[in-house]
Amino acid sequence: MDIQVNIGDRVRFLNTTGGGVVRKVLRSSGVVYVEDESGFEIPVLHNEVVKVEDGATIVPPVSAKKQEAPATTAVQPQRKSTYQPAPKRGSDPSGELLNITLCYLPEEGGRIGQSHYEVFLVNDSNYDLFVTYTSGRGAAHELRFAGMISFDSSELLESFSPDELPERAKSTFQIIAFKEEGVPYRPKHSVDVELKIDGAKFFKENAFIETPYFDDHAIVYELVKDDKVMTTNKIDAEKLAAEMMSQKVATQQKRPHTEPQKKLSEPLVIDLHIDEVVDSTVGLEPRDMLELQLKRVEEVLRAHRKPSFKGKKIIFIHGKGEGVLRQAVINLLKRKYPRYDQQDASFQQYGFGATQVTIR
Repeated sequence: MDIQVNIGDRVRFLNTTGGGVVRKVLRSSGVVYVEDESGFEIPVLHNEVVKVEDGATIVPPVSAKKQEAPATTAVQPQRKSTYQPAPKRGSDPSGELLNITLCYLPEEGGRIGQSHYEVFLVNDSNYDLFVTYTSGRGAAHELRFAGMISFDSSELLESFSPDELPERAKSTFQIIAFKEEGVPYRPKHSVDVELKIDGAKFFKENAFIETPYFDDHAIVYELVKDDKVMTTNKIDAEKLAAEMMSQKVATQQKRPHTEPQKKLSEPLVIDLHIDEVVDSTVGLEPRDMLELQLKRVEEVLRAHRKPSFKGKKIIFIHGKGEGVLRQAVINLLKRKYPRYDQQDASFQQYGFGATQVTIR
């Protein structure tokens, strides 16, 4: 009787003493990898092992009869997927081309911006993949996942909360494609991909799109399509950074402090209405919105601290409303910028709900 062996099952060897925990199953070849007590992974045929119950010894008593124990490992439930992996390694020539897709989905039943996000890597090819996935804010990264992803399958790499998005601003994937021993294949170049993750997308419902892999909508990055790396690799990232820096320099050259005499008399108008501060308010409480608006005020004021801006007028448009934002702006000015003059802005030019600040 052929007993199904799954990852996580405790098994013992039939033809020798010992056993361990199943760490990898290659269905096409019938080989399983068993991790013994020393931490080594031993490849054996699946019909040369038998599952044991929790609490039972891996080495059975001499008089004990062989029993087929039910699987005891609790398999983590996975989200419903429309992606149907092939039971055997495919022979379709298109499967010989690497197609690797990264998908971010909110946890099932969760709300965008409030629930955890799940990170899936989809391997739509006839190759097995060895993957390392790291992420971080800058040069220093943390390992998030390292392991094998079988052909024609998807793997949950990790889940994280919205608060942890900054720690995933830069994500790196290093991927090696191969097929198991005894299966001929054409070697592929290793894939080294570095992504710059736009955290704002994770709060926009329209950033989550339909995919052929899941019932739920997802933020999708095609890492590799038909053997071609589609997203920004490290070299391209450096080019992008250089372009961004050149744009920043060009912007700074156009700022008022380079031409103080010409621009000083022109007031700078900053609209603090929330839809001008963030792209989406999904998942934001009123308190969160107020914090973002005040953060915008501070950013503008800090950028105009230089002596060349003395006398510069900045108009903050906050709207009339109930006066909560206006009072918060005034309190901020009194607390952190007491030397700056502040007054109601011209009604004729800006209507109700605008405060004028003069840099001193």
